[in-house]
Amino acid sequence: MEPIDLRKVAAGVSLPGATSVPAAKSGWWERITGEPMKRREKVIGGVALILFLFVFYITLDANKYRATVRVIEGRGRIGVNPTTESLDFGDLSPGTSAVREVRIENRTAIPMFIAVIRMGAITDLMKLEQNFYVLPGKSDTTLTFRTYMPASAPVDRIFNGRVYLFKIPGPWPS
Repeated sequence: MEPIDLRKVAAGVSLPGATSVPAAKSGWWERITGEPMKRREKVIGGVALILFLFVFYITLDANKYRATVRVIEGRGRIGVNPTTESLDFGDLSPGTSAVREVRIENRTAIPMFIAVIRMGAITDLMKLEQNFYVLPGKSDTTLTFRTYMPASAPVDRIFNGRVYLFKIPGPWPS
């Protein structure tokens, strides 16, 4: 192998085996794979980016609520917390129930698919009347969450959870 004369490289003389494209003009894909991006790869990358942004928007736009209920001693006793920031069912004695409502408005002309995901210990106690449906454009509805405290519930136990309300716009049939 011949030694490289750096004076020739600085003067712009190309070296044997070197590519004619400077490293600054080649993209990251070309530097990793050694060849330029094909049209199919560009289309797949564009679709993946759009899908990621759509899912990111839906997740960011989701309404997130804390849900909680506490079991208290006694018969027929209910302690209510009037907060609107969470689905707080208050204090319930065994054998009682409480109701909380969430109003959904669709002020656009585009129908929205409504999906409610419930997580946590309160999930088994909380019932939802309507889930996974399409809300037509320019309309509103109310979601009703009902919690029933069974007679076997341990006193002073707090059941917590999270409720995620997703509103996905799209060409859904009304």
